[in-house]
Amino acid sequence: MELEDIIIGSIFGVIFTILFLLHLYTLAIIVISIGILSLIPMDFSKCNRMYKLFSLFTKFMLKNKIYYFYRD
Repeated sequence: MELEDIIIGSIFGVIFTILFLLHLYTLAIIVISIGILSLIPMDFSKCNRMYKLFSLFTKFMLKNKIYYFYRD
C-alpha cells in the first residue's frame, strides 16, 4: 500500500470511531463501507484506487457545463 492509501484509510477509521462512539451506528457502517470500497484496487492499473475514480467523477459532475443547441 502507498502512504496515500494509509492516510485515507486512517481518516475513514477515525470518522468511523467517532460516529460509533456517538451511537450513530448506521452512519458509521456506511462510512466504513465507503472507506473500504474506496481502497479497492482497479483491474486496469495497480496504482489506481476507487477513491481516485470517485474524485474524477465528482470533478466531472461539478464542473460548469455549457450546452449549445443548434436547430437546422
